[in-house]
Amino acid sequence: MDLLPQNKLAKDEEYLDKKELVFINEYVQTGNATQSYIKAYRVPQSRYHSATVLASRLKQKIHGLDKLYYENAGLNARTLSTVFKQALKAEKQVIYRGIHDYPDHNTRLRAVEVYDKLVNKDENKGNSLSVITGLQITIQK
Repeated sequence: MDLLPQNKLAKDEEYLDKKELVFINEYVQTGNATQSYIKAYRVPQSRYHSATVLASRLKQKIHGLDKLYYENAGLNARTLSTVFKQALKAEKQVIYRGIHDYPDHNTRLRAVEVYDKLVNKDENKGNSLSVITGLQITIQK
């Protein structure tokens, strides 16, 4: 099996083989790691759950794979920041004795979660979202 050196794709001076390169190409096109793994390694659908686990491990081996996907989809930092700013101002309309605009807290919280996941992917492992964002939710029975 030929091993191809990949600058800045493989972590820790590792090499990527041809199937891994096919996986990268498929993932950049679709954004679906499991289906990309199934196609690259020709895994039968009956082994779907195994492919999910193996695809996750392979994604960890490849540096900047999500960034490649976002760039291919046309999502850059400026576009994402505009979308997040809009999401943080999200409102919903409630019709009750007229039309009223209220903050859409579910959309706003989801935007914070997605932003945190993208920006602080490796740095904040083990930290809770409430510590990172200063947001705290109390559920009472």
